Formats: sequence, structure tokens, C-alpha cells
Amino acid sequence: MVKVTDLEKQMLGRVDPFDMLEISKVKRYISIEKQIRKLQQAINKEGVMVTTVNASQEFIKANPALNELNKLTKTLIALENSIKFTSLPEALPEEDLNSKDNDEPKVSDLY
Repeated sequence: MVKVTDLEKQMLGRVDPFDMLEISKVKRYISIEKQIRKLQQAINKEGVMVTTVNASQEFIKANPALNELNKLTKTLIALENSIKFTSLPEALPEEDLNSKDNDEPKVSDLY
């Protein structure tokens, strides 16, 4: 899983540093991300289904944290779509990624 601090650094690096609204959106995004992670931990601990005891009655129902997780996830997606990110630098062509550091000529150099 990606560290929250790394995510925040990358997101802040992709927005205009002078646009306070966009910086605020990133901060809210990170806050919601932290809440989602805590909810996910609680769901993992307690399970998707929980037993509720009401006086002499006992019944199984869906974990209420699931509903909250869904709400926060929708909010997170909407917020992410509203953030004005700058484009990432283009990736290097695949041949540059696979090239070795040696002095041997390429086939194209021979003709």
C-alpha cells in the first residue's frame, strides 16, 4: 500500500503551488484517505458482518462501517476529479528503458 505521506507529496507536486484552493483540496483528499484507511482497518478487524445484541435478541447484519466507507470513497473520487493536476512528464520510450550502458553500435548505426 502507498504511504500517505508519499501520496501527499506526489499530489502536491502535481498542483500549482500558488493555488491555495487546489492545495486545500489535496489536504482534504489526504484527510479523507486517512479516514478510509482507518475504516478499512476496523472492517478487517471486525469483519464484513457483525453480530448485534438487542436485549434478548441477537442478529447478524452488515458492518455499518461499510456504508461509511462507501460514502467516503464517493467523496474521495469526486474530490479527485475536481483537482486540477498538471500533466506528468512523458515516459521514456521503451527502447531507452531497455538499452544497456555500453558502447556497442545499434543495427541502425551500421547503415
